[in-house]
Amino acid sequence: MKLTKIALVLMVLAMMSSCVSKRSINYLHDGSLSNTSKLFPNKKFEYRIQVNDVLSIRVLGLDDANARLFNVETTTGGVSLTDASLYVNGFSIDKSGNVQLPSVGKMHLQGMTVDEAQTAVQSKINEYFANATVILKMVSFRVSVLGEVNRPGSYFVYNNQISILEALAQSGGPTELADKRHLTLMRQSDQGTQALYVDLSSTAALSSEYFYLLPNDVVYVPTLSARPARLNLDILTILLSAISTAAVVITVVQNNNP
Repeated sequence: MKLTKIALVLMVLAMMSSCVSKRSINYLHDGSLSNTSKLFPNKKFEYRIQVNDVLSIRVLGLDDANARLFNVETTTGGVSLTDASLYVNGFSIDKSGNVQLPSVGKMHLQGMTVDEAQTAVQSKINEYFANATVILKMVSFRVSVLGEVNRPGSYFVYNNQISILEALAQSGGPTELADKRHLTLMRQSDQGTQALYVDLSSTAALSSEYFYLLPNDVVYVPTLSARPARLNLDILTILLSAISTAAVVITVVQNNNP
């Protein structure tokens, strides 16, 4: 009977060790939420252009010759341009923070926001061309999602911003093994790579300055520490059941042989 008791205790401990709280599984838990709406102000960190960024700069209203220098058409021979084509035909920020523009020369855009860069280029273009309109976009806005998601990989962002939830949605969402409480956000800075931690199980993430991603951010979704134990629970249950059965058999044999 001692073996049976030991087996039962081991089974209970195994089940307890594999338990996972709802907060580790669900998004944006907030016990204070009621049926009324609640506002979570965002602390956005506005991206500033860095070395090696690639910009799409179109200048409308030019004559045909100058228009061909600046502008990349959206299609070539009826085939849409790919991300690689946009990259090759875009304007790169060199190691000095400058961009080389046709007929205009070098302009220093590093450290500017996209809107500030557009205003600066527009002002410079006005010195050379009349009635021209500048449209400036970043074409190297890419984020990567790794770890416990259904489709890990890198994703181009065709927008001025993307939230961490939208990036997870693009990657097919977290798997059942994902730990939403301990996401790691890796972000490049002038000093090196920053490792930032985000808890998506709490509504506090909605007000975090890291809720919105920046170009070249990497989101890593770790594995729940308790879930792997549950994967082995069936094997452990069979083993403990065998021990319990053996204990019962031994007990019966001992009782029949006083």
